[in-house]
Amino acid sequence: MSDTHLEIERTYDLPEGAALPDLIGVGGILQADHQEPFELDATYWDTERYDLVAARVTVRRRTGGHDAGWHIKRAASDTVRHEQHFPLTEDPDTVPDEVLAALFAERRGRGLRPVVRITTTRTVTRLLDEDGDQVAELADDTVRARRLDDEAPETPRSWREVEVESAEGVDEQVAHELFAALDGRFADAGGTPAAVSSKLARGLAGAPAPRLQTAPKPDKGTAARALTKRLRKLRASVLDQQATLRAGDPTDLRETAATALGVAAVFGPYRAAFPDTETFDRAADAAEAFADVTARVALADHLVDRLPRASTPAQDALVDAMTRERLLAAMRERRAEALRDLVVFLHSEPFLELLDALDDAVERPEPTRWALRSPKHVAQDVSAVEKPRVRDLVQDAVGDDDPEVARAELEAAELAATERAWTATLRARMAMDVLGDDAFPHALWKRIGNAAEVLTERVRSLHALEQLRIHSGIAERADEGTFGYGVLAGDRVRLAEQSYDEAVHTLNRV
Repeated sequence: MSDTHLEIERTYDLPEGAALPDLIGVGGILQADHQEPFELDATYWDTERYDLVAARVTVRRRTGGHDAGWHIKRAASDTVRHEQHFPLTEDPDTVPDEVLAALFAERRGRGLRPVVRITTTRTVTRLLDEDGDQVAELADDTVRARRLDDEAPETPRSWREVEVESAEGVDEQVAHELFAALDGRFADAGGTPAAVSSKLARGLAGAPAPRLQTAPKPDKGTAARALTKRLRKLRASVLDQQATLRAGDPTDLRETAATALGVAAVFGPYRAAFPDTETFDRAADAAEAFADVTARVALADHLVDRLPRASTPAQDALVDAMTRERLLAAMRERRAEALRDLVVFLHSEPFLELLDALDDAVERPEPTRWALRSPKHVAQDVSAVEKPRVRDLVQDAVGDDDPEVARAELEAAELAATERAWTATLRARMAMDVLGDDAFPHALWKRIGNAAEVLTERVRSLHALEQLRIHSGIAERADEGTFGYGVLAGDRVRLAEQSYDEAVHTLNRV
């Protein structure tokens, strides 16, 4: 079992031997309760590449103090961290499985090893208000850090720092107002806000950490700069969303699908901007697979919301409660199954390779000559490929049926062709957004966008019709009424036919 809480603190550097500032009267602090010093002993763990510290995540096993155990800290900013606690285990040389599972994405599936041992002599002062309630806690730390890699210096690094942590439950804005008020008192005592607020980061100084070896951003005004900027945002969204999905917390599945498709829209149409390696080829394939599996989840989520109901109140009133409940239960099960498939993908090797590729593209970009051109020139090349590709796929989706092919085969082929056109059009539309408004012709941008909207409605309608046929057949075999299914199917047929006509019109303008 673990527990999680929000940690809001500021760290100050204070010279050795300097007295602590008098904080009485600052931010509601009217009393100071000084505690006896005690010892903390913590070993910090990371991968060979230092993936965790690069992701602003720390994991440690600490003894001493009131919160001995395994700790995972994820930094939201220099002062705000989400801290997760796990029980202390007897074996100091093995990371518990529960901790490894919680760090799966950040460590990229790799094993952990001890990287720094930090011992701290801590003296705590509880900062109280007039009623004796705690406002914050001040920890005056004398720190000694020894790196554990083969190139570590013989002499441990030591320093003094003071941490002020707001009391649990204090509003973040109130906490930052307190810190701002404290800055002046610490300045008078010769202290300053720490340039490096993490003990781990200080302790690792000089370590051979591949993930911390970054490369300069591409030059402004190049397509490469725009691609790197977009991937930085997408990577942050991917990491946030996958963590939520792994935890089983509620999430916007359609937003996740949009994020995944956004990655595919960079790694696919702009493939020539990245290194010509098999590793990146696999990552590009993983981006496509990620987009596919999230699209299925988003579609299933849409059917939960829309399939049991008609598009007008008059039609909706004709659908009986049993039909609605049966469809809702079936669509929820479909969504749950699609969600399970997504979570399985998040634990797969291709997904981890995709995360590695995102790290490299954001932290150590190696733009090709093709990508170092202006966005307009790169956009011309992308248009030359994507425009005919989209047009051909849309043509396949709305083309005439073969009268000699059985109806069931026709419907399956129509759905598959429409999905291919839909995915390609959405991806092309997102790819056009990456380089900005001026790179692609506005008319093409608008037409591709219209095609994407039309095909989205068509795919949803065709999937809805498929499900209605399946569950209507089940109801019929059970001697149940099927009128409600017919009402919903008629509604969806109308929407599908309307989207078909709009798709044909849009095709002629792409």
